Amino acid sequence: MYVLGALSPEERDAYERHLAGCAECQAEVAEFGDLPELLGKLDPGVASWAGPSAVPPSSPSSSSSSSDLSWAGPSVAPSPADASGVDPLLPRVLDRARRSRRTERRRRRWQTAGTALVAACLGVLAVLGVRSAGLGQPDFVAMQEVAATVPVTASLAIEGLDDGTLVRMRCAYKPGGGYGKWTYKLYVVPKSGEPEELDSWTAGAGDEYELKAHSQYRRDNIQKIEIRGADGTPLLALDA
Repeated sequence: MYVLGALSPEERDAYERHLAGCAECQAEVAEFGDLPELLGKLDPGVASWAGPSAVPPSSPSSSSSSSDLSWAGPSVAPSPADASGVDPLLPRVLDRARRSRRTERRRRRWQTAGTALVAACLGVLAVLGVRSAGLGQPDFVAMQEVAATVPVTASLAIEGLDDGTLVRMRCAYKPGGGYGKWTYKLYVVPKSGEPEELDSWTAGAGDEYELKAHSQYRRDNIQKIEIRGADGTPLLALDA
C-alpha cells in the first residue's frame, strides 16, 4: 500500500517513521519499488473503474455522503475463474517485479566484478610499464679507480634502511691482461666506527659478478664504500 501511494498522510508518516529503523521493511519497499511503474504499463483496456470503495446502501431510500466514499483505483475486471474476487493480474505483476529486481542485482554484481577485473589489469600493466621504462630500479653509480693497476670495474646502488644500509654491486672484470684470479672484498668505511667487510669473492678476466649486502651503518654515517684486494689494498671507491 505504501509503494502504491494508497496510505493516508497520517498512515504514511507513521509508516515512514517505522521504516527508518526496520531493515526488513526497507528491503520489502526496495523489492517492490518498481511496482507503480509496472502497473502504469498495463493496457488501459484491461482495467475498469472499480467505483467507490464504500459499501452501497441496501435500499434506494438510503443515502451516503461523499465523505464516505474513497477512490479504489483501477482494477482488472474479474473473469469467471475469479469468483474468489482475487485479482488474477496481481500475482503476475508481483512476480515480474521480483524478476526485475533479481536481474538488476545480478547486473550490479557483474558490473562490480568487471570493474575490479579492469582495475587489476590496469595495475599489472602499470607495473610492467614501470619496469620496462626502468623506473623504480636502483640507481647505480660507477666506482672510481684508486690504485695504479685495477683489473675490475664496478658500480653501486646504495639504499638507506631503518636498520642500516642496503648495498647493491655490479662488477665486470677486464679481459686479458694476465690478471688471473683475484680475491676481492667489499668494505663500508663509516664516518665514525671501524670499517665493515660486507662480502668477499673470487673472479678473473671476463667474469661478471653481482651481490647485495646489508651494512649495520646507517646511510648518513657512511663516508665511502671500497672494493679492496685480498691484501686490503683499495682498488675502487665511491664516496657516499
